[in-house]
Amino acid sequence: MARKTMALMAGVMAMALCGAPALARQAAPATTSAAAAFTLDTKIADIFADPKAREVFSEFFRKRGEAAGQPEASPEEQANTAQLIKGLTPRQLAAFPQANLDEDALKALGEALAKVTPSATPAAPEAH
Repeated sequence: MARKTMALMAGVMAMALCGAPALARQAAPATTSAAAAFTLDTKIADIFADPKAREVFSEFFRKRGEAAGQPEASPEEQANTAQLIKGLTPRQLAAFPQANLDEDALKALGEALAKVTPSATPAAPEAH
């Protein structure tokens, strides 16, 4: 069981490197700019879709895992974890103890995400 917990956290930390509904946490949203593109309520799949946001998210969890002495997950574990959590928001992910996101960590993640300037996305093709 401890191995699975460590693998899940390591996968969360490293999933941005490889490219289950939960109850939402009832905590107050972290303070973010009204113009912030990424918040604690942004789907993780949307965070991963932006290279800058994905890097911030990945680095945040890498550092937390490193500080906790957690081993890096295999690419297969990373991919499985990414599939499981992509439909969640960081706030929803925090409801899982394996995510190691207490209120302070959740606030720090929200602040880091709020500072990300979204990458330019190509304009949608015009209809003819």
